Amino acid sequence: MNEDLLQYIWQAGLFTSDNLKTIDGQPILILKRGQLNRDSGPDFSQARIRIGEADWVGNVEIHINSNDWFSHKHHLDAAYNNTVLHVVYIHQKVAMRMDGSYVPTLVLNDTIYPEVMKHFRLLKQSEHWIPCASLISKIDHFTVNQALDRSLVSRLERKSEQIEKWLIDCNNDWHSVFYYAIARSFGFGTNAQPFEELAMRLPIQILGKHKNDAHQVEALIFGTAGFLNEMILDNYYIHLKKEWEFLKKKYQLHSNEPSSFKLMRMRPGNFPTMRLAQLSALIHKSHHLFALIIELNDVKDIIQLFDIEGSAYWQTHYIFGKDAKKHSAALSEAAQQLLLINAVVPVLFVYGKSIGNENICNKAISLLQHLAPESNSIIKHWEGLGLSANSAFDSQALLELKSQYCDKKRCLQCKIGNKLLQAKIL
Repeated sequence: MNEDLLQYIWQAGLFTSDNLKTIDGQPILILKRGQLNRDSGPDFSQARIRIGEADWVGNVEIHINSNDWFSHKHHLDAAYNNTVLHVVYIHQKVAMRMDGSYVPTLVLNDTIYPEVMKHFRLLKQSEHWIPCASLISKIDHFTVNQALDRSLVSRLERKSEQIEKWLIDCNNDWHSVFYYAIARSFGFGTNAQPFEELAMRLPIQILGKHKNDAHQVEALIFGTAGFLNEMILDNYYIHLKKEWEFLKKKYQLHSNEPSSFKLMRMRPGNFPTMRLAQLSALIHKSHHLFALIIELNDVKDIIQLFDIEGSAYWQTHYIFGKDAKKHSAALSEAAQQLLLINAVVPVLFVYGKSIGNENICNKAISLLQHLAPESNSIIKHWEGLGLSANSAFDSQALLELKSQYCDKKRCLQCKIGNKLLQAKIL
């Protein structure tokens, strides 16, 4: 037993409510268990409890051991003065408010449905890929969809933490925030950090002044990334470097350390030089990209904005100074989708929330629903358990469910886990 489980048992009413009594024998009738409080203070607020002949409205505090009331110093905290019921698993000592009055105590121990404890132990002790791997096929589609909906929102809200940090760093400039998100996403995981550092060193306002000149945009991006500091006998490279030296002095820019970019065990098409060329092409092609995405209503039009290709040089090169067989320098459809999933959707969602525009939040969700699902080992494993991803909405939700709920065994916060704790299917 732990306190989270006891809170869940109280919240879901997973105990026999007939003939409940306080430790001093007064009958208890639970009229309303209250609302769970995730912040500081009592665990449940706005509860309504009938004790004896009197109805009480106030807070409910949950503890495994009743002595925790005192070890947590609730008897010295005015926030607990309106506690009308102390719910415990093991009783040792009666809780007391600041004014010296006693808090009625209910011991749940013997009233909890035995199936709950059994199912909880099975989930916690499970060594399967996910705790409920052997049981999830028995869960109804409605419950699974509820879990995925909650998981998707949880993922967007978790990603919002980084976006909100960027917003503070750039003085509430949403165009800069969007630029940071896009740049980081061009790192596609492996090089996300150096791409973000590049964006931090090279303000979007400077790029905006040169966006009509594709060569200058490349010079600024490759120079800031640290790829124009060598001596390479290549006319294109020499021309870019000359441009960079001028712009660097003009704007007092500083380069990244090029060694921060990783190329090992990477296909040439994914080299950071190719991604930097594609990022340059996007900036050159775009005009107030974030504002345009906000205005566009057709998802296909938004996706089309990311149909870009690096300059002609990058169709015969993967790195500076080394010729290669002619190839496409276009951003693949899969890469476009990842940019939309990892940058456009979360920024749109947080922006919509920040200005109270539900339509923009819905547009972010709609984008995910129109994009194809990601294909990776985690999604394939879910498919093996009977949960298929039909869109990026599904795959993002399943990725979040695995990493933030299943891996951490947060079954109590999962709709599927909740259903298993309550169901008589084992």
